[in-house]
Amino acid sequence: MFRLLICFFMCWIGSRTEEYTNPIALQAPDPWMEYYKGYYYLVATTWTSEVGIRKASKLSDIFNVTNTIVYSFDGHTLWAPEIHLIDDRWYLFYSACAPNTEDYDCHRNHVAQSASDDPMGPYTFMADLDDPNDQNFELDPSYIIINGSQYLLGSYVADTQNLYIRPMVNPYTPEGPKYILSTPTYDWEEQGKTVNEGPEPLYHDGRIFVVFSASYCDTPNYKLGLLEFVGTDPLNSTHWYKYPDPVFQRSDDNHVYGPGHNGFFKSPDGTEDWIVYHANEEETQGCGMERSSRAQKFTWSDDGLPVFGVPDALGVTLEGPSGE
Repeated sequence: MFRLLICFFMCWIGSRTEEYTNPIALQAPDPWMEYYKGYYYLVATTWTSEVGIRKASKLSDIFNVTNTIVYSFDGHTLWAPEIHLIDDRWYLFYSACAPNTEDYDCHRNHVAQSASDDPMGPYTFMADLDDPNDQNFELDPSYIIINGSQYLLGSYVADTQNLYIRPMVNPYTPEGPKYILSTPTYDWEEQGKTVNEGPEPLYHDGRIFVVFSASYCDTPNYKLGLLEFVGTDPLNSTHWYKYPDPVFQRSDDNHVYGPGHNGFFKSPDGTEDWIVYHANEEETQGCGMERSSRAQKFTWSDDGLPVFGVPDALGVTLEGPSGE
């Protein structure tokens, strides 16, 4: 009996999951998170000329760690940084303005490269990613692989704010012009302003999705929509299907407003899918640095679609990622 009790206790200890609460980081809009070699790495908008990364071995520890500066650039107003591991190097995609520019329309997309496979850098500037034939306001760069080929995802502002996709030779060399991926067409994409932005790749069971943010971030109705690649040509918008309803949005009951601009990461043991996103706790907080980073586990429906559920309230104790 004693041996059975010892075994039960040890198995219980081994199966426990660490707990955490949202938010996981304050003043951290447009979050992106990776789990790599035993650590979580969180990067988010700083609204400065510097990129910072928070590193911790547990999700619950992200809140209290130092935001270490890993990259500085000649310019201002950094938005929406992301890090992607490609061929043993991390590539830092970001949007920012050049020096001596004043309005937000000056934003263009850029990429830097890490010196090694350490996500903490240091990073070296590699390339501007803007389309020289189309000098519209560009933002929210990301990276996706479709049928073995590399593409840049992003958003640009013309008459409306659209999503684009652009072929790439490698992570720092675009090839050819950008192509429209999605334009706002539903009422839920047109609240405040007509907006599609923040495209993020999501892969599952051989299917390719792009989760994007819709409506104006200055409203509490900022939310997430879903595209799926259903054809053969990623550069043809008719080969993408936009699902008719939002997949993640405000919860007045939980006092969560404007949830959006997300990223995805796996649990340490690789068995769970997690979303990281920003949101406000008041309806009127808008697009600024008041937005905090939050994280929660999501599942998949029987028909293979992501089920993000309802954004969790702040301060509620939640079960952390499996394998911590």
